[in-house]
Amino acid sequence: MSTLPRFCLPLALLLLAACSRPAPETATPPATPATSAPAAASRQDSGPAAIAAAAPDDKKCTNEPRTDENDKRPRCGGMGAPQVAPSHAYRIALDNGESFDACDITKPFSGKIGRGMITMQFTPADDRSGKVDWHFAGGGGRVDTAYDYTLSGPEDRMTGTFHASAAVCGRAAGLGGCAAARTQTFTSTWTRIDACKQ
Repeated sequence: MSTLPRFCLPLALLLLAACSRPAPETATPPATPATSAPAAASRQDSGPAAIAAAAPDDKKCTNEPRTDENDKRPRCGGMGAPQVAPSHAYRIALDNGESFDACDITKPFSGKIGRGMITMQFTPADDRSGKVDWHFAGGGGRVDTAYDYTLSGPEDRMTGTFHASAAVCGRAAGLGGCAAARTQTFTSTWTRIDACKQ
């Protein structure tokens, strides 16, 4: 082994020391806390899928009709078709076979029967009851009476019951008079329709 010149000895020692040192560690960024991962993911992907995935799942929405006044379930929104309110239009068929359409039974309405000579004018108290005035005009005379009515059964097909205890009053040729009041009852069928033809 040849002897290194004296001036090369310090350089050789430095080289040996450099080679014997472990390689310097590459600087690595500090670990990201686990709680920041969703935030970073949401910044990278803020599309509808990411928003839906991040939405809380504790409140389910529904488009079903409300069961009663205590049904507080949230209604679903979005791009779907809006919920259509139930129709208040009905076809009213009397037990004598005559019928007419009412566009909205929650508001005052009227219908004609008896070849147009009898007009029934309804004044609802609510969506299940009210009063109806009967007016008969024909042959130069007029007869009037009044009934109360109530509705029962499912909303798509209800039974209407008419009760009367009022006098029947008429007028003809300038003379008028009333018959004694007597109780009368008859029924009808109220069937929901999508559109009113009046």
